[in-house]
Order: sequence, then C-alpha cells, then structure tokens
Amino acid sequence: MSNGASRGRLSARVLTVVLGLALVATLGIGAVTVGAGAQGEPPERLTEAELLSRVTAAPEDAPPFRATVAVEQTLVPEGLIGASEGGDTGESGPRTARIWRGGPEQLRAELQGENGDKVIVKNGAEVSVYDGESNTLKAGKKPEAEGPPEAGPSPEEIDEFLAEISPTSNLTTGAPVEFAGRWAYPLTLEPKDSSLTLVERAEVLVDAEAFVPLRFELFAEENPEPVARFAAQDFEVGPVPDRRFEFETPPGATVEQIEPPNRERADEGREGDEPEAVGSVEEAGELAGFPVEGLAEAPGGRQLEEIRAASGGAVLTYGSGWGTVVLAEKAGGEAPEPQRESGEGRGDGLQLPTVDLGGGVEAREVATPVGTVLSWSSGGVSYTLAGSVPAAELEAAARTLVR
Repeated sequence: MSNGASRGRLSARVLTVVLGLALVATLGIGAVTVGAGAQGEPPERLTEAELLSRVTAAPEDAPPFRATVAVEQTLVPEGLIGASEGGDTGESGPRTARIWRGGPEQLRAELQGENGDKVIVKNGAEVSVYDGESNTLKAGKKPEAEGPPEAGPSPEEIDEFLAEISPTSNLTTGAPVEFAGRWAYPLTLEPKDSSLTLVERAEVLVDAEAFVPLRFELFAEENPEPVARFAAQDFEVGPVPDRRFEFETPPGATVEQIEPPNRERADEGREGDEPEAVGSVEEAGELAGFPVEGLAEAPGGRQLEEIRAASGGAVLTYGSGWGTVVLAEKAGGEAPEPQRESGEGRGDGLQLPTVDLGGGVEAREVATPVGTVLSWSSGGVSYTLAGSVPAAELEAAARTLVR
C-alpha cells in the first residue's frame, strides 16, 4: 500500500472519531449528565502519537462495553432534523441512545424517540434496522469482507499523519482527567489560522481503558458554548450477553429484506469511473461529458487547488485544510421547489430554506455556525458547494456560476 493510501486510511479513522461525532451530534439527542469520580490511580500520560494509535485501533481492539449516550446541539433546528428523517417536523426535546458492543462484529444501538425507538443490531453477518414509528424492520446480511481484516496504523503512519496536519492544525493531549466515573485522556484539535474557518476547536475525552470517545465538544467562532456535544454516561466495560444482539421481530411489524450490493456490478461500475486528477476545467468537462464550470471568485480569495473528474461528474477543491471549499458538479438534476416559511402548521417554518441565486435559480441552503452547504440545479447540472465559511460568502461564490 502506498504512503498516500496509508495516510488516507488513517485520516479516515481519525475523522471518524472527531468529525464523525460532530455529524452524530446533529441527530438532536438530548442533555448530558456527568457521573461520579473515577476509581483507582490515574493512568500514565500518553503522547499525541500514542493516543492516536490506540484510538484508531479501537474499532477492532476495544473491549466489550455498554453505555448510555446523549447529544445536544445548536447546529440545525431539531424539527428540521425530524423532517429530514421522515418524521414529525415538530418533534423536539431530549432523546437518548443506549449502546452495547460485544466485539467488532456485535453491536446494538437503540435511539429513543417520542414516536418510537430506532434500533440497529449487527450480529456477525446479520444486520437488523427497526423503526418503531412505522413498525418496520429491515433485515439482511452484510457481505463478507475480502481478504484479512485491516490492520491498525503503524507508528510510522501515525507520525506521517501528524506531520501532514501540523502545518494547519494543533493536536494536543494532556494528563488524564476524571469524567463520568472514568479516567479519560483529553485531546484537542484546533486550526492554526482561525481566519480560514468557522470552527474554533474540537475537544475529545478518550476513555483510558477502551480508547473510545466519552465526550466530544465542537466549538464555533464567537460561540462560548459548544455548538455540538456528545457524551457517554453509565459507561461500563465488561462482557455483554449474546442475547443482547439477537433481535426479535415485533408483533405486526412489516419486514423488508436488505438486498446485499452486487459486488461484481459495483466493481464493474467503478472500473474506468474512478475520478482522475486533471489540469483544467475544460479537461474535466471532457471526462465528465458536460461543460464543467469553476468559481469566478472563491470565498476569501481561495485558489483552485485540485480538479478531479469522471464520467458524469467533477469535484473542484479551493483552498486546503480547514479552509477547504468544495464544488461538486453532476450531470442531471432538477431545480428545488421553494420551501419558504408560511407560518401555517407547526412544521412549515422548519423546512429547508432556499436562497435566490439570480437568473431564476434557487438553492437549498443549510447554514450552521461551523459551515454552509448550498445545492441547486441549473442547465441540466446539479451543483453542491460547501465549506466552513459564512453563508453570505458561499452564496456570493455560487452566484458566479449562475448566468
């Protein structure tokens, strides 16, 4: 495996711990409580490299555990989240989740909601996804992985990753602290140049025994309180009975089979369609099969750093690190229907808003304290523009693409 691929694999694992938890935070799970003090003497302090190595190995190496988790967030209106999940747009208030892990192939998560729980169970190859609100169960088998399990990152890969992020980020750890009755290692990631991003910092408390996150907090520019916060309580390491990972179909439930992906067809689809790095938007258009356009003026004067294209689409990257702005273009798509606030019905004002880009084009917009995403269609091409920049700056950049 090349050094670039190794670093990419490690980056994905670290992002699962940090940015992945930020995404989980947008699910609108409720308030957090902290448990009693930790027991026993504090463990020895670890370096950033040592802690990262154990965190990235945790998906395979973590011992069995159980926990109650909670999240609070101010990134997205909770009613809008409910609407995006197909539920009641007015649903809000605390929601909690319970998690059991029996090993890499045994996991159960129960997300409690006002209108019914959602349950996900993985037991070896068997996967069950149950929606209590609709009383629907989706069940199937996970395809067997090809080849041996992926090994954890080597010390050399950890060092390379730290060297890669060091020009743009500060990653620091500290002495173990007490949280929710456990010893935990604090880990902080923050940008060196705060002018490039709306994110101020991300703080993680990593359990000193299982090396999974006990708490995650994401801070935005000019916000003294975290805009997203994940925390575990009642965290307990120890064997979990096998029966916990056996899911019985509830009475009257509609059962749907999860069809496994056609691996041969997927491989055939990928062959020849892997995005290629190209040197110009004109070349990208030749590969994509439609005229690819770049931003006339990217937010903050960011420069075009990379263009990748394949049949049917292209991705243009402006800036780098925390300041990255991405423009994705894909053949096809229809303009979004306006979803303005009407004041009629308790959910109307929580629908995804639209902004006028001019030329009769409207874009759906998700604007949060840590970034903005715009999506629209024009001339038979769908566009998505995203970055950790204020909404007004991203809207101005998007308007340069509308004629």
